[in-house]
Amino acid sequence: SHRLSPLQEELRPRLCCMKKGPNGYGFNLHSDKSRPGQYVRAVDPDSPAEAAGLAPHDRIIEVNGVCMEGKQHTDVVAAIKAGGDETRLLVVDILTDEFFKKCKVVPSEKHLAGPLPEPVANGDIGKENGGEPRSNSVSESPSSPRPLAVSPDSSETHSKPDAQEDDRRHSASGSLLDLNIPLAVAKERAHQKRTSKRAPQMDWSKKNELFSNL
Repeated sequence: SHRLSPLQEELRPRLCCMKKGPNGYGFNLHSDKSRPGQYVRAVDPDSPAEAAGLAPHDRIIEVNGVCMEGKQHTDVVAAIKAGGDETRLLVVDILTDEFFKKCKVVPSEKHLAGPLPEPVANGDIGKENGGEPRSNSVSESPSSPRPLAVSPDSSETHSKPDAQEDDRRHSASGSLLDLNIPLAVAKERAHQKRTSKRAPQMDWSKKNELFSNL
């Protein structure tokens, strides 16, 4: 039972209180349309954010005591800026976030020291905890293309449709690849897009992601 206590402490939200330095708080806030929430992308070394214990991949739950669940990127940035030279961020790391989602509970400041919620029981929680990592690693290995590369010429014809399917999957998930144009042309176009736009941050925000330096 003594060994479990550090784990329980890890699966709690953390309260990071910080005062602005000469370069602001020193962290980068990031949101991605593919997953809800506002995440800390990077923390500057020796910054107020680092001293407060903020870490990359943390998800922001509350700003100055106000819950940010379901809020837009701009709302969260505005809430942080509204605090003036000080801010108080309630954050969860990836494991804590997963734990609270299994419990179907939104973390709050009462979980900093109070009792933690129990995962919602649906009979499969135990199996999920033990089996998920293993089943993932097993399902990844057959999909690796190594066997195709080793096989003799006769199977090369089979590997080509697979490659096309992969490409289709990539293009469906928003890749720049278009099957109707040669790869070299696609690469050149992508390169031209990159060089013609001086501000990649703006380019990203139009697509899927938003960044703010705070």
